[in-house]
Amino acid sequence: MRIVMAAAASVAAIAVPGTAWAACGVAKTSAADVGTFSPAALYSTDTVPSAMPYVATTGSFGCANTTLLALMSNDSLVATVKAGTVLQLKSGTATATYLLAADPAGQYPLVPGTSRTLVNGTGLALLSNGRAAVPIYLKARSTTSLAPGVYTGSFEVKWDWSFCTLLGLDALGLVNICLNRDSGSASGTVAVTMTVAEKGAIVSVSQRTTWEASASTNNPKAIPGSKLRIMMRIENPDIVPLDLNTLAVTLPTPAGLRIALDGDGTGNGPVVRGDDTTGTTGLRFSYVSPSDGGDDVDFATGSNVWGYTPVAGDATTQGLVTAVKFNPKGKMAAGTAYTISIPYSVK
Repeated sequence: MRIVMAAAASVAAIAVPGTAWAACGVAKTSAADVGTFSPAALYSTDTVPSAMPYVATTGSFGCANTTLLALMSNDSLVATVKAGTVLQLKSGTATATYLLAADPAGQYPLVPGTSRTLVNGTGLALLSNGRAAVPIYLKARSTTSLAPGVYTGSFEVKWDWSFCTLLGLDALGLVNICLNRDSGSASGTVAVTMTVAEKGAIVSVSQRTTWEASASTNNPKAIPGSKLRIMMRIENPDIVPLDLNTLAVTLPTPAGLRIALDGDGTGNGPVVRGDDTTGTTGLRFSYVSPSDGGDDVDFATGSNVWGYTPVAGDATTQGLVTAVKFNPKGKMAAGTAYTISIPYSVK
């Protein structure tokens, strides 16, 4: 940055107020919790990388001042992961490997024993203008399905830096000289923690009364003989799709209710409904009839005896249904939601 000042050309060097910034340093040990990921999100092959994004760690290096008003030609910041470091996280005998990078896209990897320049002279290179804590980015992976647990490991980084800490005016009145410089070389260890946990579908259930015999009310009540619809919202909280055709949700028959396959009393829409809440799930859902063996709905009676066939509208056979299973087809995309609803009558 070159700032023209209203100063006499004969002035050789004058400190510029407000341009000094405090020293940088390396934390001997710093901790980094990179979050919780499912075994599926961490699974990796030669052709398919893990779905885990690069997550920022503290990196152990930082400066007391968050911004730098200017970079001088001799300014530099170089990071070197200790040669021979085995980049692994362990939980008991289970092991995940990981990659390190100087940027969140992983385009500039940090390979043990190889130096990576983050600042080079007046170019910011890989470091933005904020440096209270310079991040190093980590991405874990595994060629096997990792067991749930807390995985830990560490890596050591040597930092070499040189920054101008006080700017001054040259003979032409330009902010163009360095009056003081902070230089150093130190190593710090980053202790990494990662949690592996399954992230299966999340199901939330709600209901609304849709009909009662009284024609004088606009707000039907859940009284004997009335009908209601139970809605199940199915969410995939993971960053990867749910496995193909493996989604199955079971709804036990609530106490005091019986299934109502003749409808919810409104006469509107299908009896059993599937709705792609986000429009992006990639799921397909079909309901034809209680006796159709090819659709995605199955009924149980007694102690989970599946394949039962109730008769739509028949109170006796519908009253024997103890649970309903829904099995939408396809892969459920990451971060999406699907809703299935089915009517019941109040006993």
